[in-house]
Amino acid sequence: MKKQHLILGILIMLLFVGCSKDSSTPTSDSVTGQWKLVNVSGTFAGINNDFPEGMITWDFNPITQTVTVTNNNTDPNLWDVLETGVYNYHFVNNPEMPCAESIYIDGSEYGCYSVVNDSLIIDQSIADGFAVTLKH
Repeated sequence: MKKQHLILGILIMLLFVGCSKDSSTPTSDSVTGQWKLVNVSGTFAGINNDFPEGMITWDFNPITQTVTVTNNNTDPNLWDVLETGVYNYHFVNNPEMPCAESIYIDGSEYGCYSVVNDSLIIDQSIADGFAVTLKH
């Protein structure tokens, strides 16, 4: 009987020691909350679109891993990245890239991201893509 209790105790201990944080959870919550899209620039076409703060908002929810976009831009000539909707997002580690993590939205890589001085910058320019600037 003592052996059974000992084995049970060891198994329970191994269960707790063996558990680790789920790798599919976001590694960073620095993007949490509402951001206002203020600029989209880049690509070989030389896009440089400014938007009034609040015209387009992105609201990141780390619990549901979704970003809710509210896009009130009515000018079809201004590229504004995402239409109004709810999109899944997640982060991926990039040991070979110039940044530590990339952000994926709706299954597509949007590039490196950084949060500096209340600005969220998503930068895909390494692949001749775009740079998106959002303000808190």
